[in-house]
Amino acid sequence: MPSLRHWPVCFYVPNVIGYLRIVLSVVALTHWRSPWKFFAYYFTGFVLDAADGLAARTLDQTSAFGAQLDMLTDRCATAALLTILGALYPPWAFLCYALIFLDGYSHWLQMVASACADAASHKSATNSELLKFYYWRPALTVVCSLNEMCFLALYMKKVSSAPDFLPGLSLFDAILYLAAPVCALKQVISLFQVASAHETIADSL
Repeated sequence: MPSLRHWPVCFYVPNVIGYLRIVLSVVALTHWRSPWKFFAYYFTGFVLDAADGLAARTLDQTSAFGAQLDMLTDRCATAALLTILGALYPPWAFLCYALIFLDGYSHWLQMVASACADAASHKSATNSELLKFYYWRPALTVVCSLNEMCFLALYMKKVSSAPDFLPGLSLFDAILYLAAPVCALKQVISLFQVASAHETIADSL
């Protein structure tokens, strides 16, 4: 397929998908009291997160603007979902808000580290073998997908009933059993991101 890099960056296909994801996230949040509407809009935006990356690579429309747009959209959508979970699970509200901080801070630090290291992407500004494996696309896709599914399952479990996956085990509980350990791993990886980024920044000074 011929390169489409001659297009204005703001009209790159992956960036247009990014704008659509923002709209879907906002619409989802306006329907947070309607579980299945919220799930439909949020999940569609989540699926499009994979589509914009595929479009960027296929059409040769990668850009610094697109990378920032994608990361900020991810962070804001996840932060909004965690805020809702904090309201739905008051005893766990502090943890939800702490996860918002950790997610945002770790990614911001990685972006600063990539600038200090003159790296093409925050995903390449690390010497950690764990983070290099995490940024391997299949691993990144699985971890991030299950992380979001864990949060979505917690939301749906609280506000809606679910069909049984197995006798005595609801669909949402089944998702949680699968996704919760990966979600916990994702938070550990975020701590590694913080440590790795601080090291990279310090070495560049």
